[in-house]
Amino acid sequence: MSGLGIEHLIAIGGDDTLSYAAKLNELGVKIIAIPKTMDNDVRNTEYCIGFSTAITRASDAIQRQRTTVGSHERIGIFRVFGRDAGFTALYTAYATSIRCVIPEYKVDLDKLIQLLIEDKRANPSNYALIVLSEGAQWEGYKLREYGEPDAYGHRKKANVAESLADEIKQRTGEETIISDLTYDLRSGDPDFIDKLVALTFGNMAYDAILEGKTGLMSALVEGCYDLVPIPNAKLGPRKLDVASSYNTERYRPIYGNKQGLPIFLNRAS
Repeated sequence: MSGLGIEHLIAIGGDDTLSYAAKLNELGVKIIAIPKTMDNDVRNTEYCIGFSTAITRASDAIQRQRTTVGSHERIGIFRVFGRDAGFTALYTAYATSIRCVIPEYKVDLDKLIQLLIEDKRANPSNYALIVLSEGAQWEGYKLREYGEPDAYGHRKKANVAESLADEIKQRTGEETIISDLTYDLRSGDPDFIDKLVALTFGNMAYDAILEGKTGLMSALVEGCYDLVPIPNAKLGPRKLDVASSYNTERYRPIYGNKQGLPIFLNRAS
């Protein structure tokens, strides 16, 4: 880095980017990190830039598409990013009051379909909605990947929403509408929360550089801004706490018992 005249480096990204940032820090590069991923799965922080905008955009899209799904009297299946962690799917479901499936918990397919059929029958407009993480699974489902692995060994995952739609059709004859919200959630202007957090994280990183610090990351911890160590890549991505976040009987977010939690409901880990 000295050959390039770079005295400090700011690494902005998710698990893969930050794992390399940690490696550079070990090699003696002065580096400060900023967590940015709509998956919100970086360790040591409760929030990553992009998460709020993704939930806002997903919620808006689902609310708009209620009309279409309802007019056709179908089951609407929405897919969002979340290869290893279900934050985006769970919080979208939380905001829209629909069911969800997350990577951290394998659901029972028969039970899931039964719940969706019950939702549909109980709805005066005869439709139901569900949001899936791209890494969502059910018992017996074999996750399919395709394409060449990227620089970090990740291959593209087959569309789990299409697999669920096929299962619903085969088992019940019900028609579905599939909507892939993945890349759409990453485009356009950020919402207020992301603008606020991004500006603050950036200024914190700059302050840290002026103070000669290295190996640290801007973060939210217990709802407060803080500088924390860049996460250990060997620990992998942060996961949802299923016991406190996900109703494994109803395949929905848990809405109760939130008193005392930080604003984004899951603590840094």
